[in-house]
Amino acid sequence: MKKLLSVLLAAVSAFTMSTAVLAADEGNEIKEKPTFAFDTNDSMSYFHKFGNASDTNLTLELTDAGAYEGRSLKFSESFTGSISNQYGGIYFDSADFGLSNFAGYTLEVKIKASKAASKATPNITLFGDGQQWVAQNVAITESDRWLTGSVSIPAGVADSKLGISIPITEAFEGEVISIDNLVIKDNYGKQIENVGDIDTSIAQKSGTFSRVMGIVLFVLVAAAAIGGIVFFVLKIMRRYR
Repeated sequence: MKKLLSVLLAAVSAFTMSTAVLAADEGNEIKEKPTFAFDTNDSMSYFHKFGNASDTNLTLELTDAGAYEGRSLKFSESFTGSISNQYGGIYFDSADFGLSNFAGYTLEVKIKASKAASKATPNITLFGDGQQWVAQNVAITESDRWLTGSVSIPAGVADSKLGISIPITEAFEGEVISIDNLVIKDNYGKQIENVGDIDTSIAQKSGTFSRVMGIVLFVLVAAAAIGGIVFFVLKIMRRYR
């Protein structure tokens, strides 16, 4: 009987300590600030459309629907027929960051493709352009899932553009991709600082909600486990009355 009571007390103690750890973690801030967070319109002036963007009616919209964190940037297209130029999308110009070029820089970004885009093309292309075309495909055959894509410019290549190309050339209507937490850093790992588009209130609400839901789920599971132990102990106690 003493052994059973000891097990019960140990379970309660573990439950209390684990809940305290989860609650304490709520105040920790460990997130790194990306170059573009896409939380506010402060990022929009850095986007330059190119290629067939006008023919495909490429539109950009900040949205919190299905966002990776806070808000994300959604790409949509609307066109009928086919497009002869397969290249179109957006790019960032090095001059906008006070740089002569992106030699040695890397672009890294979170990407989520829509189901329609996954059927229309197998890849989204990240690229560098200027002195030399440099490209890296990101497979989007699996839709509605956040992936990480990146492209690096060689140190000796004076490319002044980093961007995202959407190789959809047949009729398309609706959302193509969403992107978030875009980071641009040099070959020493030094990151271009955030452009000022972070809204901390959005991130805090999202993070707090996730943590609270995690704690609630943990409490329910732990309470069920402890309830089972209590029931077992009471059953044994009745047997020995």
